[in-house]
Amino acid sequence: MPHFIELKAVREQSLPGTYIATIIADIDDNGTFEEVEYGVVPGDTFGIAPQVVAAVIDWKHRALPIEPYVLPTADELRAEMPTLTRRQLLRVVLDIGITEADIDAALADDPVGLIEWRNATQYERLHPLMTSLAADFSLLPDQVDALWTYGLAL
Repeated sequence: MPHFIELKAVREQSLPGTYIATIIADIDDNGTFEEVEYGVVPGDTFGIAPQVVAAVIDWKHRALPIEPYVLPTADELRAEMPTLTRRQLLRVVLDIGITEADIDAALADDPVGLIEWRNATQYERLHPLMTSLAADFSLLPDQVDALWTYGLAL
């Protein structure tokens, strides 16, 4: 079982009363200390949570600096979007009137892009191919986000 050693920093999270604590811990209980980020949630009693929670409370009482929560940027959120399968992506584009042949035609002058398009089984939201195709079909990033989310449900 890991052992809590020291609290180094505290960062607020979006949910009130929750934090990310940067701690030093003996992760493998072998005397090798590591700096790790640990999620602090009220009422957590598992493992080293009570010790980390107590350290965060002490940190707050001593008025030590707490990094404020910063909303993630649109690109950070996009980077976290799950991948789409080829089937999901083809369904999404077909639903907005773009066929597989249309995409092949858009990539006619890009042999590497055409290989990526035709042979991938998973597609990442921020992959350069997706960004390029979105521009080719005049789709704005927010539109692609909405289509991506729709595709995840298919």
